[in-house]
Amino acid sequence: MQEMLGKVYKPFGVTNWLPGNLFTSLFVVFAWAYFVYTGSVSTIWPMFGTANQLLGTIALAIGTSYIINHSKRKYAWITIVPMTFVGITTMTAGFLNIKNLFIPQVIESSTRVQGMVNLVLTLIIMASLVTILVDAVPRWMKAVNSH
Repeated sequence: MQEMLGKVYKPFGVTNWLPGNLFTSLFVVFAWAYFVYTGSVSTIWPMFGTANQLLGTIALAIGTSYIINHSKRKYAWITIVPMTFVGITTMTAGFLNIKNLFIPQVIESSTRVQGMVNLVLTLIIMASLVTILVDAVPRWMKAVNSH
């Protein structure tokens, strides 16, 4: 967010600028606080669960990259197997959240904003997972084939 604001006001583009860090952090905290205040934690909790699964997938993808790039290819399955499971869980949870929770929220006028925010963020989470794997897997294959 800070880099985007840096295009409007240059000091925001400096990531170690304390006022910029404080402003962007407060903005995000107040946005989520308002979001919870107008609904409840249960309106965002499923999306946070999906985001947590994405974080697990990212950690395992990084671990796999490290293992493969440090010529320990025979151990890559140790991270690839759970990464596959967590990645499938992330996509399944995202799909089910969208279908069963967020689309009904969007349809209901009193929860439309929360539903749209959750829907968009969940789609971003799912797209992030696909992007990570589309970027990482060919690199892993290239590294394995070059050794």
